[in-house]
Amino acid sequence: MPGMEDARSRLQWASSRRTTRPEDIAYSLFGIFNLHLPVLYGESAEFSLGRLLAEVISQSGDISILDWVGEASMFHSCFPARITSYQTLPVPPSDTEEQSSTASRQPTSSKALRKLYRSPQPRFMNRRLTLSCFSHRVTTVLLKSTDPSSSSYTYEIHASGLQPLEITLSEELENTAWSPGEPESATGALQLVRPLHSKSLSRSAKLDAAATEQLLVTLGRPFNALLLTELPHNEYKRIASSTLIAAQPVDSTSILQSKIRTFNIV
Repeated sequence: MPGMEDARSRLQWASSRRTTRPEDIAYSLFGIFNLHLPVLYGESAEFSLGRLLAEVISQSGDISILDWVGEASMFHSCFPARITSYQTLPVPPSDTEEQSSTASRQPTSSKALRKLYRSPQPRFMNRRLTLSCFSHRVTTVLLKSTDPSSSSYTYEIHASGLQPLEITLSEELENTAWSPGEPESATGALQLVRPLHSKSLSRSAKLDAAATEQLLVTLGRPFNALLLTELPHNEYKRIASSTLIAAQPVDSTSILQSKIRTFNIV
């Protein structure tokens, strides 16, 4: 069975389990994750799962648990309301050979990539997730279709450094996009972000020419993105999607120009 470093696999394994008490679905995983948390019978299954996920991030820094689709938890916007959201998740389409070779032919700079290794590890404290990410400011949002019967809204999204993509949400977006002339961190502004996974970025790695090229090829592949909206006081909230948000960088130049920011998500 996967270890702590593969937390999402454990959650997927447990996602179809049934327990007598709803909150036991989380309590029964304390031992599997080697965590020591108080058992609070009477709390909701949503909050017991939230406490478990918060402790997993706090102890291991494993943010694979952010890969889910469905309804967000009231405990934290980056966590799902139910463990069933960890059932099989579609994988983004793999990059084509042409895209990979194009990325490798672009000018590269190991200096531009070293900032990846200086980013802080994810941490969860006081119901706030501090997360380092590649940030892609949303510039255009177009409503493509709606399905009133299932409360489904499909949008075409344009974001800096990414190819246009579609997302499907269960709620209508209140804010459209960043407008030229307003601060990039304006309240309500939308960001598509790519969390930095420590497993893929070894802190001891040496970015020689070959390693730099390989890293650019890896970062040039499609990835699972999170959609964030800006709140007051420099905080963000994740907007849950009902389908996977598969994003694709434009090219290696856009990767090198992407900003790495640390977000405080509630």
